[in-house]
Amino acid sequence: MTAALFVSLIGIALLDSLNPSLFIAQFFLLTTPRPVPRLLSYIAGVLVVNFTGGVLILSGARTLVTDFFNGLSLEILFGLELTLGLAVLVFGLWYRAQADTAEAKKPRSLRPLHTFFLGMVVMVNELTTALPYFVAIERIAQAELNSGWSFAALALYNLIFSLPLVGFVLLFVVYGQQFSKHLDRIGQVVRSWTPRLIKYLSIGLGGALALDAASYFLIGLPLFTG
Repeated sequence: MTAALFVSLIGIALLDSLNPSLFIAQFFLLTTPRPVPRLLSYIAGVLVVNFTGGVLILSGARTLVTDFFNGLSLEILFGLELTLGLAVLVFGLWYRAQADTAEAKKPRSLRPLHTFFLGMVVMVNELTTALPYFVAIERIAQAELNSGWSFAALALYNLIFSLPLVGFVLLFVVYGQQFSKHLDRIGQVVRSWTPRLIKYLSIGLGGALALDAASYFLIGLPLFTG
């Protein structure tokens, strides 16, 4: 795995992890009695869907994507990168950074098995808008890694993706009731700042992709992927 792929996967996963819907459901579970087992099962459900979906897409798309990109010239490849970068940049500039007001999906039962399925349901729902994940899968397929390294790259992505969710569990374990008392305030801060982070990370990621491609067209060398 190259350093460029490693850094790009981390950046994309951090952007993808800022998902208000995942946090809202988790904050609801944090208000329940003895929430750690159901929180962990919820995160496990999220990761099972995300990783399995990535494996299925990558396994089916690797040969097709590799053959497709091998048949393209560098000019076309960097043209596609420029287009993608500008699209992400425009999205970031257009995105209205307002606080998310969606309600949490609440399971009928709070048993860990059921919260595991809650995590799966929430993640399946979010896969319809998982553009960052699809970009990461395309990057992995284009790198022509063997199966072991491809799955390791997906695992790295999902590890980074899960860090905010795991972080709140650790905060609860360390600070307990003190953390719970401030949960509403923390939730408001997260719902307020998550859209802003999505906006500015999109601008940063899109700008970096656009600059990388523009540098190739201007001086013959990309800034970051060379």
